[in-house]
Amino acid sequence: MKKRFLALLMAACMVIGLTGCQSGNSGNGGGSEAAESSETAAETKPEEDAGGAEDAGGKKEDITLTLAMCGDGTTKEALDNLLKMYTEKTGIKVESIFVASSWGEYCTKIQTMIGGGDELDCAIVAIEGISKFLDMGVAAPIDDWIAANQEIADAILADTSPAFQEIFKDDAGNTYAFPFSFNNVVMHFNMDRLKEANLELPGESWTKEEFLSYCEALTTEKDGIKQYAIAVPYGEYFCAEAWLYNNGASYMNEDFTESTINSPESVEIFQLWQDLIYKYGYAPVPEENVGAIDQIINGQVAMGSWGRWPTAQYVANDFKDVAVQYLPSFSQNQQIGGVDGIFTFNSSKHLEEAKELAAWMSQAEFAGAYLSTGNIPALHSLAEDKISSLGIPENCELFYLDSNTDIYKPVSAPPQFTECSNIVLTAISEICVNKADVQATLDEAAEQMNSVLAENK
Repeated sequence: MKKRFLALLMAACMVIGLTGCQSGNSGNGGGSEAAESSETAAETKPEEDAGGAEDAGGKKEDITLTLAMCGDGTTKEALDNLLKMYTEKTGIKVESIFVASSWGEYCTKIQTMIGGGDELDCAIVAIEGISKFLDMGVAAPIDDWIAANQEIADAILADTSPAFQEIFKDDAGNTYAFPFSFNNVVMHFNMDRLKEANLELPGESWTKEEFLSYCEALTTEKDGIKQYAIAVPYGEYFCAEAWLYNNGASYMNEDFTESTINSPESVEIFQLWQDLIYKYGYAPVPEENVGAIDQIINGQVAMGSWGRWPTAQYVANDFKDVAVQYLPSFSQNQQIGGVDGIFTFNSSKHLEEAKELAAWMSQAEFAGAYLSTGNIPALHSLAEDKISSLGIPENCELFYLDSNTDIYKPVSAPPQFTECSNIVLTAISEICVNKADVQATLDEAAEQMNSVLAENK
């Protein structure tokens, strides 16, 4: 128990968001920025072959692979300790480099590095950058590795979401990576606030009317300080679209050729956010330097919509009176998902070994040790084990329930993700902070997005 606590404590310090290689705003699935402690990594023992690598001491002892990760390097020590296991098993050395930037910028920097002659063999890429990454033509398909290691590949694919698997394929059906980690979006509740309002956790199919009744009951004043019901998804591209999905709306159509952000169903949700703040007074006006996760921990708000990434912050603050439920079903219950995976490069001088490394990282041995309390492993069996053993938040099975099925609809992530996300977040800010007219703002956003998406037609 002591060792597990230390591991969780270390992981708790590694909170993931989503803009800038984080998992909250888009759906990164996941979590290139998450790792358990170095102690956990050191104790993890190899369980499976890496998919055909030769024993240490052979010719592969002279090979050094370079692995690019998106983030500020906080987890580099833990990652490098895990990669030493791979070296002990295969003789192949691995050097990790971290690139601190948004996912769109990260992909551009990777392309620049390769074009400039830097030797890169593997890189993690989240859904926000996958379309762009494939368009750049630098990624190598792994179908030959799958064919040569069918048993290992089948085990991974049988345990991961078919919807996520499709994200790593091109139009010709070539596969470029396995799902590594992901996040969904659910409603988080401060249970102390619910108890004070004599409320139970709502049912999984709660409606807009029930949601508003909860908001009314949870908006109070305590010791002269107003306590709000809900934090709107300000600055959260990923979380905001989750609300749209539950009303049959989205930022754009499925082939990324036209914006739908100004559809009646979308306008209804954006208008709701504005009304929650200014009409009903159920939500605070968003502020740039005020963290909504901190607000739910300290009780200033009772509800907020995120994936699993706040869990690391909950553990760090010893905050246990928290539960999750699906978002309200405004017109339907449609879960959103964002995922990442480990890619290999055509330019690698050791392409076979690079594919073996990427496949090894996609299996439970590595993912179970590296992914933190803020991520959801893409492997359903691993997610169930890790999440249920942590025990918080209440109802945490929503983070892995049926995650190896096609229940998730991927977040909108066109090749022009950076441009489109900036347009969306500007619109959210105008509506929720500046109280701009919702329809006019979304019409303008749609026009801007259509100009950007035109090249996909």
